[in-house]
Amino acid sequence: MLVEIVGAVGISSAVGILAVSATVARRYDKPGVAWFTGYTTLVGAGLGAVSVGVFTGLIPVTDFGGLVGRWLALVWILPVGLWAVFALRYTGRFVSLTLKTSLLVAFPLLVFVMQFVLSSVSDVPTQVAGFLGITVRYYGLTLGVAGMVLVVRATRRYDHTTVWQGITLAVAPTTMWLFWSSLPYIAQLGPTAGGVAYLSGSLGAVCGLGLAVSRFDAFRTAPTIGTVGERDVVDETDDLVLIADEKHRVVRANERVRDASNGVDSATNTATVEDMLGNDVDGLRAAETVTLSVAGVSAKYDAQVSTVVDPDGRQLGTVISLRDVTKRDLRKERLAVLNRVLRHNLRNQLDVLNAHLSAIDDDHANMATETTSQIARMSDRARTIDRLLSEQREHVSVDVVELVRDTVAAHNAPVAVEASESLTVTTDRAALEAAIESAVDNAVTHATDVTVTLRSTPDGCELQVIDDGPGIPESELSALETGSEAPLRHGTGLGLWQLTWATRTLGGEVAFDTSDGTTVTISVPDAPAASE
Repeated sequence: MLVEIVGAVGISSAVGILAVSATVARRYDKPGVAWFTGYTTLVGAGLGAVSVGVFTGLIPVTDFGGLVGRWLALVWILPVGLWAVFALRYTGRFVSLTLKTSLLVAFPLLVFVMQFVLSSVSDVPTQVAGFLGITVRYYGLTLGVAGMVLVVRATRRYDHTTVWQGITLAVAPTTMWLFWSSLPYIAQLGPTAGGVAYLSGSLGAVCGLGLAVSRFDAFRTAPTIGTVGERDVVDETDDLVLIADEKHRVVRANERVRDASNGVDSATNTATVEDMLGNDVDGLRAAETVTLSVAGVSAKYDAQVSTVVDPDGRQLGTVISLRDVTKRDLRKERLAVLNRVLRHNLRNQLDVLNAHLSAIDDDHANMATETTSQIARMSDRARTIDRLLSEQREHVSVDVVELVRDTVAAHNAPVAVEASESLTVTTDRAALEAAIESAVDNAVTHATDVTVTLRSTPDGCELQVIDDGPGIPESELSALETGSEAPLRHGTGLGLWQLTWATRTLGGEVAFDTSDGTTVTISVPDAPAASE
């Protein structure tokens, strides 16, 4: 009765494994699918053949550790090369079908053929055949374990996969090896123990593979892209990237580094970072930029040096990434020069012009004076914007009510303020002051009735500047939305840009309602963590 149960369950498990194989082959086109299909087909067919033999009595079962154990050893050892290649391709370590790969896959079969041939030769010692048997078993065990480790590690490593994918895939080779390779020893405890070991290996294989495919979508979200992406990001990026060991010897470098290394070959394992880049690791870490010639083109690069440590804190080496910042530095220099001219030369010349105009008592002179004053204010706004966007400031506690009242008073205009006695947020004071000043200035310049309201919100506070003016021109709002000033769509000044950029610096938002006058709404988030 036990033999029939073992045979029937084994046949059912074999059918299940073949069904999994057919499902994967039909539904998926992922790296490693062909090798997985070959592996599961051989395992399913082998288990089915042995189980049919057990069930029908074609394979005599005196104890499960004898002939049955030897046949089951063939079932898990012969396809193990296919499993190893599948694991390599599934985890993104691509291998092609070369002579070496073919020998890797066919080695167990070749050894079994050699054993069969040698066993038929009478003068060959039995120890030779035994040695070959032990060799192929350890070979199969090594490939099986290596494949399991690769699959489990890869699925655990990436966020888009789950470690259960790898675990359930690894259950099949694990249970087959664990129970079937131990069958000769377990069977010594009795037929029942041998039958349980037979069934455990069979059910473990089909359940593991079935769960991997149907429950955990092992082939719908494979870890291949994670491994390939990590490898290719080094080779395909426009940055210069190299990896060095703790002695600063280069162990890997992408093509752009090799173009900059003047023929130094990183593959020799003796080339150092200084050999390839003309600067050592400490020099790269300390330098603001370095100048390199890549493919005959000289450029400036920003060097980022990261230290690689193991879980115990030991330094293993460094990763060095160099990004071309030539255009960025040119832009910074251009802006610095323009800002310097705008801040000093233009403002000084306007002051001289105003001094001469003030001596002339004429309407035209008054108009010219007003125009130069507007240009001067624009220069001041440009300086304020430059300071807001270029300087790093800590968040501080700000009484927004006090800041609003001070800003309104500075404009010397009738502005109503509706606010509580005090409302405090932690934020960038300079940016908040610039945002309030810009909104109030725009209102008092174009309207007669201006109201500033301030209320607390769960995230900070909200400021509204309401006026009865003609509203903000659509061209200016459109320029703010697109983030650029085009010839046919430009603003009349920098006030609204100051408001917009200052609010973004705060991490808040600004909104405009021009349906009835103008209402500017500024949200100011409270950011206490930034001050810690």
